[in-house]
Amino acid sequence: MKIETDQSAVEKAVEEFVEIRAGEGRVQRWRGEIVNFSGTGLILRLSDGTEKHFPVERVVSYSPNSSSLYREANKRLAEGAVTEALGLFVRARTAESREWRRREITADIVRCYHALGDYVRAGEEFVDRLVVLDPQSPFVWCVPLAWFPEETLALAEPRARNWLNSDLAWVQLLAASYLLDSPAASQAVTVLERLRSSTDETVAILASAQLWRRGWQSVQPNQLSQWENVIERLPARLKSGPCYLLGLAWKQQGAFDRAMVWLLRPPFLWPENRRVAARCLWEAAELAGKSPPSSSPDSAAGSDHQHEYQAIVKNLVERFPESPWAAQVRAAIRSNSLESGSPVRDGP
Repeated sequence: MKIETDQSAVEKAVEEFVEIRAGEGRVQRWRGEIVNFSGTGLILRLSDGTEKHFPVERVVSYSPNSSSLYREANKRLAEGAVTEALGLFVRARTAESREWRRREITADIVRCYHALGDYVRAGEEFVDRLVVLDPQSPFVWCVPLAWFPEETLALAEPRARNWLNSDLAWVQLLAASYLLDSPAASQAVTVLERLRSSTDETVAILASAQLWRRGWQSVQPNQLSQWENVIERLPARLKSGPCYLLGLAWKQQGAFDRAMVWLLRPPFLWPENRRVAARCLWEAAELAGKSPPSSSPDSAAGSDHQHEYQAIVKNLVERFPESPWAAQVRAAIRSNSLESGSPVRDGP
């Protein structure tokens, strides 16, 4: 079997660095070679050969050497060419010699499959090539949870039923999210209720947020402020899904301005979760496309909403072209449906 190598990977390595939280608001920068980064911490080999071990919670940032394949993959992903980026990430992982870096690249592969709505492959990569190898992985932020109904989730149900019996909390959480709108919903709810008491606070919060999917349409306004506080306790890159549900809940209450704020957070603050970010823009576009009842289309308020709508739609189509919602907008443009001021909804 021919193993692909990346020429830049065999060139003389550039020194890597990590930034470590040192207390009292101070951050220290260390240079050397990152030997490992896993749930047990980050190991940095200094120039004199000694190794420093830093707990995950103290790692502020790090800068590993990366191959030209990996850099090109990130470039293509940023341009919205997700399928091309996915192929490059797979090649970069094959060419990568360090195990911890292969796990990190796996997180990018998960992101791409999730962005494309391929919940089966996204889940398989996350489970088999990430959390099974490193149950407390620092890269679990890529977890491809389901936050809204999608037809492609049905294809993942057989795997999800098996994952539901896993000993790993992250795997159970993923499986329950896939099954929450399926015939196995009662099992999923039981698992999520149990995970709400997980010793892993992030898992516990996400399990609670998953249950919001069944209650956002009837939740009371005073509870939504509690949801906001819960979201703030999550790591930044895991806030997207809960923000989406909170936005829908505020919209249901008629608090359109608050709904818009929460729906626009994921695409502009945490766009790593492309699937949720695109869905948020879709919902925000629909919200902006409806002018206030008291405003005529020619009024200043109506005009502002039209401009806001067009700006959001532009963001959706240009930044997340792989999403089905961008495809619907492009189809609407071709049929001149955009003149109505609201995207044509297709499915949930």
